[in-house]
Amino acid sequence: MKHLFLCMLGPVQDFIATARRSRDLWYGSWMLSELSKAAAKAIADRYELGSLVFPAPRAIASLEPGSDLNVPNKIVAIVEGDPDEIGANVENAVRKRLESLRENALGKVRGQFDRGLAIRQMDDLVEYYWVGVPVEDGRYGHARDLAEWLMAARKGTRDFQQFGGKPVPKSSLDGIRESVIPEDAYPAAGDPPDVRVEKQRDLYLKYGARRGERLSGVDLIKRNGQRGDREEPDFRSTSHMAAIPFLEMVDRVRGAGEGDSLLKEVYEALRESGMEPHGEDGDGALLFESRLREWAPDDETLKQARSQWNGLIQRYAGDARPQPYYALLRADGDNMGKTIDSLEEEREHRKLSQELSEFAAEVKKLVKRHRGVLIYSGGDDILAYLPLHTVLACARELAQGFDSRMSKFSYEAGKHPTLSVGIVVAHHLYPLSEVLEMSRDAERAAKFLPGKNGLAIILSKRSGVDRTIAGRSEDLHRRLQEMIALVRKEAISKKAAYELRELDRVLGRDGTLQGALKAEAMRIVGRRREPGGAVQISQEVKDKFSRWLDGVVDTPRPVAEVSQELIVAITFAEALDMAEGRLQIGRR
Repeated sequence: MKHLFLCMLGPVQDFIATARRSRDLWYGSWMLSELSKAAAKAIADRYELGSLVFPAPRAIASLEPGSDLNVPNKIVAIVEGDPDEIGANVENAVRKRLESLRENALGKVRGQFDRGLAIRQMDDLVEYYWVGVPVEDGRYGHARDLAEWLMAARKGTRDFQQFGGKPVPKSSLDGIRESVIPEDAYPAAGDPPDVRVEKQRDLYLKYGARRGERLSGVDLIKRNGQRGDREEPDFRSTSHMAAIPFLEMVDRVRGAGEGDSLLKEVYEALRESGMEPHGEDGDGALLFESRLREWAPDDETLKQARSQWNGLIQRYAGDARPQPYYALLRADGDNMGKTIDSLEEEREHRKLSQELSEFAAEVKKLVKRHRGVLIYSGGDDILAYLPLHTVLACARELAQGFDSRMSKFSYEAGKHPTLSVGIVVAHHLYPLSEVLEMSRDAERAAKFLPGKNGLAIILSKRSGVDRTIAGRSEDLHRRLQEMIALVRKEAISKKAAYELRELDRVLGRDGTLQGALKAEAMRIVGRRREPGGAVQISQEVKDKFSRWLDGVVDTPRPVAEVSQELIVAITFAEALDMAEGRLQIGRR
């Protein structure tokens, strides 16, 4: 008898999100994809490739370890035979692949560590669930609905045993698992400066740990595991992502390759001064003065290094300094559940799977073209980080590409899945775990819009409150691009955004004075522009503001919404100005 076999691997969000570095994020996601790929291959090997419904690769080679195919943690297949047998085979394949990845990573750890504890932590990591449902009378849709219901019930049954740990410090990443690195490997307060420098260096070289970072066995795998081919992303820090517009400015103004030369000279100067910026060779983190302290063994070394650092930055960029913000983008398909529920035949579901896989392959190239780094792309589920001056263009192309692929499927007459995108603009030193949480908030704000196809942006600066803007993707993109263009031409006053915000704070809260509020808003916008105030705001600009105030729908406070959008647009405009060299060297 035919059965619909559905299996899932976990944990997903918790495992991926326990990260202090972007590489932790990427490896966690990649490892889960490799385990899911092993599960899918076990089914294909036993029942042929055509038995797979989700994913539905076109060639068995796509399921080989290390292939480019990104496989979600949920597998659907139609199999002939005993579900118990395939369930056990799949689990064996997943455990075998996990062991292979574990040995690869732990084999690269050069220092002493509690190997037994690390292995037990890894063995306890993966959760595996499966259900099998008979496909009676060819009713695929009915079998899938039943399988989903059973899976939800199965996942609600917790039968995993908790592992008893040891009385040692907890992991700096998840705060739950025990550190497996001996405590005497860390710099201590009583250590001489040269010993602290040596221990700091050894922590990075032997374990991939920063000063003070306690790592569990699972963390060691994230830090030391490798994909093992040329496709492994070159993971730079969030500081580097923030510094990219600055490096492009140096290249544009001084000549191609000058940004790399600056990084090389700074790195060598810091090492000569007695610092150990391990892992930062060629990384934009070297361009932020605030990072120097974490590499300095004492105040005297810091003082000397800071002097050399200032001299180099001044020589290459005058008074200009990198902006401290980067973007984390998270996207998710809208109405995918409804679309899958509308598919009555497995061949339709298989076709949808193939379109999502092909879109996921395009996402990787698209993000790279915009100088970003893709953390994961499971088809309708995307996470990437990008520099500020490219993230809006990337978000728009992602939404358009997804729309083109999904226009072949519908969940209601005339309606097909779309992509909602959430973006967080965050400080490069802000904890990654909190930026991830904000990206989920941004994604929820985008998907909360009626009909979806949304875009939401959270601007989170270290001072002041977070600002959230949201709207239909095309409408918000158009307004932001118009605002950015006007800001860059200095055709409107940056102060106008804050005056509009204050106007709304005083008069706009009860929503009863919107007519007067708009008139006052237009008066504020119509003031002379800065700097200098010599030129009047043009009628064209006034007309745009009027359209923006009228065009922000689904909000009782359009002045507040437009002021927030303008403040966000100013941040993107400044990043574009820097990347294109309009913030000239010699000017902060």
